[in-house]
Amino acid sequence: MKFLEKVRDFSYVVHVKVKPNSKKQAIIDNEEFLTILVRSKAMQNKANIELINLIKKRLEISSNQIQIISGLKSSNKIIQINFLEHIETQEIYDKLLL
Repeated sequence: MKFLEKVRDFSYVVHVKVKPNSKKQAIIDNEEFLTILVRSKAMQNKANIELINLIKKRLEISSNQIQIISGLKSSNKIIQINFLEHIETQEIYDKLLL
């Protein structure tokens, strides 16, 4: 679970690799990072929007709590997730990977 780092009390950083133009949406654990498959093409920010929406649905949070802090135009991204209350690392892991 090296892809998930706690930075502050309610804030985590997730290292992801996005695979756009996939046949299905999925989140796969690759130890070092999460591989996230999205259906959208990597054009006009569509894959990033789908990525944020997928994380939002899995974690049951608002999209304004998710921010791409690095890799906006790259497949390797660093995403910061801010929670409104305390949440355990294992709970985040379980929700993301269902």
